Amino acid sequence: MKNNSIKAIVMAAVMICLSNINVSANNLDEATAVVKTKIKQVENSLSFNVWAENLSGKKVMVIITDKDNNEIHREYVSGKAGKFAKTFDLSNLSDGKYAIEVVADNSAIVEAKSFEIKTNFVSSRNIVAAGSKN
Repeated sequence: MKNNSIKAIVMAAVMICLSNINVSANNLDEATAVVKTKIKQVENSLSFNVWAENLSGKKVMVIITDKDNNEIHREYVSGKAGKFAKTFDLSNLSDGKYAIEVVADNSAIVEAKSFEIKTNFVSSRNIVAAGSKN
């Protein structure tokens, strides 16, 4: 009878642990599934449009970081409005690698976009002919 009681206790403990793991996974799925986002570069510019919808009270942030993960900008998005849209002008950033992330509930990255800013110098060479004498 002792063996059956011990087995029952062990099985109950295992079931509780498995249900907690399942609840945690569902919470992470809800954080990323509910919030719909899009990050898109504005054509021929150093700006990005960031959209988020279905916020439904979630704590959402837009974070811009450099290649060393130094935070350049952080903006909290109000979940009350249900939608967010903003254009981020990044023309004042130095050449380098950066990332824009939309983060929900302080941990789950919903969408991320990496990009690199490079300055291209255009040089042109012209020939100026000297005047000829006749």
